[in-house]
Amino acid sequence: MNATLLADTRNTLGESCFWDPRDNCLWWTDIHNCQVFRLDMENRVTHFDLPDRACFIRPRKQAGFVIGFPKRVVISNQDLTSFATLQEVEPSLSETRINDATVDPFGGVVFGTFHEPADRANRQPLAGLYRLKPDGTLVQLLNKIVVSNGLDFSPDGRIMYFTDTHDGVIRRFSIEGDFDQFTEISPLAGSDIAPGAPDGGYVDEKGSYWSARVWAGCIVRITKDGKIDAKINLPTRGPTCLTIGGASNRQIFITSLRMRLTDEELTDYPHAGGIFTADSDIGASKPRLAAL
Repeated sequence: MNATLLADTRNTLGESCFWDPRDNCLWWTDIHNCQVFRLDMENRVTHFDLPDRACFIRPRKQAGFVIGFPKRVVISNQDLTSFATLQEVEPSLSETRINDATVDPFGGVVFGTFHEPADRANRQPLAGLYRLKPDGTLVQLLNKIVVSNGLDFSPDGRIMYFTDTHDGVIRRFSIEGDFDQFTEISPLAGSDIAPGAPDGGYVDEKGSYWSARVWAGCIVRITKDGKIDAKINLPTRGPTCLTIGGASNRQIFITSLRMRLTDEELTDYPHAGGIFTADSDIGASKPRLAAL
């Protein structure tokens, strides 16, 4: 199966997409251009300029969003014009920034950080994984991470998925209640499950895990027993994140990047950084809204 271009946004680093049930729109970020984008049901694109890089964006039960700027998590209004800091993150680590995030089953936000030195060859396991609880308390769940990615939860809310893009293993954790910690169980998949490296992840209504395979130009669906049963190819090398929604609740939306592509690759893939789409035979999981 092949994905097709939906919106030719040419983002430098498109990320953190989600379908918002509050307004029936797709939202996502272009991290390095400090912008948030919205795509409505008529495929009209609107963008919002932010005061810093928006590393993630997630919807709230109230109006507005929870946003991860590089070193702090904030609450914004719906128009993305005001921002109130909830927590500073890793203030003593100058080379880390916030990266991937998801809303957990209890209304908290689980997010990870990313070691981002000037020279990529010098990346080290200095980043962490955190949970911002509904009461605003910040707890650390994991450390010794290089690039946090692939976060989502099973439909029953009992399993959390996570990957460090650096090693490529899609890990699973058992959670209970409004958690401060969890128990690691067997991984869903190793680094050799599919070509490329795992970036964003999404769990559909049947509990299958979708993985965006950055640099391999595809997304794959991995069943609960660790087998690939679907693959969708993109006309670009860099899919970064995906979600399912739309009018049918079965439309896949995929963000992508332009950064680090050569001039030759940008000629071959002129729509890199766009939003791509395909249809799924399995529907979206129930949306989760942050209680922060």
